Amino acid sequence: MSNKIYEGGYYNEVQKNRYLASLPETSAKQAERVLSRAKALEEKYQTDLANFNLDQIESLLYYLNPSTLNSSRANFYLIQNYIRWGIAQGFRETNLNPLDVLAENTFYKKFIDASKKMLYTKDEIDKMVDGCLNAQDAFPVAGLFEGLYGTGYDELLNLKREHLLPNNLLELHNHGTARIIRVSDRCMDMINKALEEKTYVKKNGAAKVTMKSPASADLEQSDYVLRNVITRSQTDGKADRFLIQRRIAAVKSYHEDWVKVLTPYIIRNSGMLYMAKTLFDRNKELNKQHYEEICEQFGISKVMNNGYEVYNYHRLKEDFLNPETIERIYSE
Repeated sequence: MSNKIYEGGYYNEVQKNRYLASLPETSAKQAERVLSRAKALEEKYQTDLANFNLDQIESLLYYLNPSTLNSSRANFYLIQNYIRWGIAQGFRETNLNPLDVLAENTFYKKFIDASKKMLYTKDEIDKMVDGCLNAQDAFPVAGLFEGLYGTGYDELLNLKREHLLPNNLLELHNHGTARIIRVSDRCMDMINKALEEKTYVKKNGAAKVTMKSPASADLEQSDYVLRNVITRSQTDGKADRFLIQRRIAAVKSYHEDWVKVLTPYIIRNSGMLYMAKTLFDRNKELNKQHYEEICEQFGISKVMNNGYEVYNYHRLKEDFLNPETIERIYSE
């Protein structure tokens, strides 16, 4: 089916808009995608999603093509909630919600598209990084893999020369908060090279040189590790989050024969899995302390639980951060 369906509004639009209006803004944005995609199947079955039977719901859950357990679970709850609303409004022909007895991981898992590569090994990340002529391209990948992230990638974008501490320690700043982590010699080497770079080689050295477009561009000079190329519209030194996205997209393009999907989130998760593998190989288990070490390195937010701040790593553990995934990814 064509993804053009996604652009075409909703089946039973008045009803769908009533439902969306009943949701908080964040929830409504998430529901819009599912309800838009549902339109193709609603037209096929000639009925609103509120009246879908279990087979029809499963068809939609497959069609939504989730790549992680979390996204499959989210799709499930969005559909379940819409059907519950439909029952409360009198739109469903029965008062039974087919999903109310199926909320478990084994059900969510069967809809995941296992053909999408969503995790890379350390060797694969190293191969991507080694293929970069520019440290300005290499460092975002290496940094994300070793734990730098932050809101809008702030821990990468805020990194300056003065934040490099002895013994491979980095002082990271994210929206007014600070933390210190240790990175590898390899990562520190890339940071130092990125700091010293004066020019950015376009297209990893494969750019066609013309009168109007030289093969390289001058970088803005400042104490930031990651910097924009010089253009007519100058910045105050700090780049925005789109720089990270451009650099990651560039690295993907250098390896397009085998890197089909690459995002900061995927690189970060791959780094978390590698750290989990290192701990598992050393200890023959992954316990609470190990998960907390991973969360600390990768800046995972804490939540309040019975008056205490704790790392909420259980979703990560269910989704991919577990011995089964380590075995699957590192034995391929």
